[in-house]
Amino acid sequence: MKADQAVMHHKRRISIALMVAGAAVLLDAPSLAQELGDAKRGSVLALGTCAACHGVRKGEKSINPLAPPFLAIAEVKGMSGIALNVALLSPHRAMPNIILDSQERADVIAYILSLKTD
Repeated sequence: MKADQAVMHHKRRISIALMVAGAAVLLDAPSLAQELGDAKRGSVLALGTCAACHGVRKGEKSINPLAPPFLAIAEVKGMSGIALNVALLSPHRAMPNIILDSQERADVIAYILSLKTD
């Protein structure tokens, strides 16, 4: 049951991130210019940094039941690079405070979005 609650909690956080990102786009789209990410570099970074908690490869389960697998994150309806950027910049109670520079964020985002199945 705890894992189900964690998934719902993460979905709520992602929904909030999407709303914040949408508001930011409406208010000041030019300021949201992002670096182009490299999914291969993002994969390497995710395997070295995020895999301690998250399932980072397609079909891989998370070690920590409170950390959603990257595939689940990628497949959230409406998931975008902007939403992921906001989520990565926002503190999470159950997540260590990992600081990524803008290029690292862009690379991890490109990797997560590369996992989408549509």
